[in-house]
Amino acid sequence: MPILLQTCCYAFTLRQGTILVAVIELLVSAIGLFLLLLGSAHAQEIAAMLEADIAENRGVRPYHPHSEDASVDALPPFYYSNNEIRLHKGQYLALVMIMALYIAIAIVTVHLISCMLLLYGSIMHVRQCLMPWMSVVVLKVVVVLSSFFFFVLLGRGTAAILLVTVLFVLLRLYLNQVSLAHFDLLAACYLLGFLFNPEDGGSMFL
Repeated sequence: MPILLQTCCYAFTLRQGTILVAVIELLVSAIGLFLLLLGSAHAQEIAAMLEADIAENRGVRPYHPHSEDASVDALPPFYYSNNEIRLHKGQYLALVMIMALYIAIAIVTVHLISCMLLLYGSIMHVRQCLMPWMSVVVLKVVVVLSSFFFFVLLGRGTAAILLVTVLFVLLRLYLNQVSLAHFDLLAACYLLGFLFNPEDGGSMFL
């Protein structure tokens, strides 16, 4: 299979470009994971505070059909005040936010692990370690394109969203192509015996 890409950004070799991509992605993923963990802890504190407020306001009160809270859907002899309804809505939103943060933490963790494998594979010439990161990139591109088409169907596909989506997809595809070219180069070198192998005494490819 011919290697279409020979350099990264016309300034680095494929190996150097892959290492640079791995380091940048690793730093960004680590910072993102740290921020998500902070956000998750803050959301849990808010949910705990709301639960404490709900427990404090919980009690048995007589139902007054002519009171200002009579419009609230409730059955006698109990009723929920507007404040309790707002507390329950806030607790529900906090739980949804916590679940979304947990999903985001899992996704970023997978990406972080794939970046570590990409860095290790680039430094140690292990081409199999490049595949997880490339798979994650392809999956991200598919998710972003699906989300964009979903916004278009909803009638919210603005020019700004289109521009950001196109730039993101092009950048990801180019970086993925750099890693793929380095993967093909490592595969070709393994076939030709250029890489160091302690069993056959091959030479190290740089």
